[in-house]
Amino acid sequence: MSIAEIADIPADLAEEAARVPGIGVRLVSFLRAEIAQNQKRLRRHSQEARELVEQAKAEAEKLKASGITREQAMESFEKNYFDILKQL
Repeated sequence: MSIAEIADIPADLAEEAARVPGIGVRLVSFLRAEIAQNQKRLRRHSQEARELVEQAKAEAEKLKASGITREQAMESFEKNYFDILKQL
């Protein structure tokens, strides 16, 4: 498989890269490091945790799309948090 099958590389960038000595070796090394980092990340966080993060991202996008600012969301969170603390 070639790198072109993984990512679209603009023609001008590919031409410049082709003139760099040893770029292929460094590119393969970079890909190995990225794969190792991703595998480490996957081992560190459970599937459930990753799903929760994706759900939180989706909820944040919904809030953003509805016009609620980060500050408004934080105010609402703090109010709910302190209301819960009062009940403890």
